[in-house]
Amino acid sequence: MAESLDNILVVDADGHVNEGDVDLASRLPEKWRFQAPIRLKDNQGYPRILLEGRIRSASQGPGPGVTGPFTEKARKRRPGMTDPVERLKDMDLEGIDVAVIFGTQIALTVNGLMSGELASALCHAVNEWLLEYCSADPKRLRAVGLIPSQAPQAAVKEIEYLAKAGATTVMLPTNVYGRNMGDTFFNPIYEAAEKIGMTLSVHPQTGHDGVPGVSGVMGAGSERFFKYVYVHMTAFPFELMIAMMHMMGEGIFDRYPRLKIAFMEGGANWLPSWVERFDEHIEKLAPQMPDLKRKPRDIARSGQLTISCESEESGLDRVLEFAGPGCVLYASDYCHWDCHFPYSVKDIVENRDLTLEQKKRVLGRNAIDFFQLKNLPEPRALSIARSHWEREGSLKEAAGA
Repeated sequence: MAESLDNILVVDADGHVNEGDVDLASRLPEKWRFQAPIRLKDNQGYPRILLEGRIRSASQGPGPGVTGPFTEKARKRRPGMTDPVERLKDMDLEGIDVAVIFGTQIALTVNGLMSGELASALCHAVNEWLLEYCSADPKRLRAVGLIPSQAPQAAVKEIEYLAKAGATTVMLPTNVYGRNMGDTFFNPIYEAAEKIGMTLSVHPQTGHDGVPGVSGVMGAGSERFFKYVYVHMTAFPFELMIAMMHMMGEGIFDRYPRLKIAFMEGGANWLPSWVERFDEHIEKLAPQMPDLKRKPRDIARSGQLTISCESEESGLDRVLEFAGPGCVLYASDYCHWDCHFPYSVKDIVENRDLTLEQKKRVLGRNAIDFFQLKNLPEPRALSIARSHWEREGSLKEAAGA
């Protein structure tokens, strides 16, 4: 069974770069260069940025961003997060032919800035840099565009630019200043994305809570926790669940029937129970959501939404059975602390819950269809990675002999 997977094209639907490690000042309009992100370390030695007068992400107190201590299994940053040539080597090592690439430090911060104009300038600077990064191999490296969602009209202009520049999808936050993503405030973004044919990808974050209505991208429950482990456990899946629920309930998928939205990096196996729970609420509370025209389960099965999985996640067969064969995307999360580099593709290949056909879909076909990927490379990375896995296995056997 494993051998027959070598000829499939593996698409990583959610990998990352560290755009915050790049000097963006020269890419900003002169009036905003003094506000360029400043790289620094907090009192515990963890990397942070100073932006709009605030250290991001939060380090101490309630709702911290990435903070240790960590075990030896936590992954470290890799040069490929700023160097595309090194990234391509790592993709071969992991078994990835095509990577859909999100930002990190700026991408997960920018939608909480108070100034929409500064956010717009930073988004454009990051987009220019990421598109250049991806130009090292445009067949294999695919950019995720960044937009200032707190300034919808400026966001529309950036979506238009990104579509012309060849971005694969555009990132959305899970909320802006605590304003949920089903709010009509964001309708210009959805209208433009549908008209252009640009998919949107909702991505959560931690450590960027602010003042409701004024600043920040809130993390569900984050203000109640002082340890990063609890913040990360809750904010990533819970914020995706809230965003999906609100967008369904407020009619985004019905108002824009050709709009396609992905929900990234919060796991996938919660989807059936969450949608079923929403269906149950509609039976008695539907009048509170007059813009919802379909049952949530029908929206989940419509092809308008998809969700990325954790590589080691169980129960993916149940998600596929519930929402359809095209609803789950493989994602590596390269190379954040919680990824499983270089074994995330191996995890899916060896998943005992999935059939061969389901593995082919999750590893590549679903992403190709959802993002409408064109001009693809020949599949080769999985066979390269398999050689690495086999060599590693032989060394372990020899060491244990």
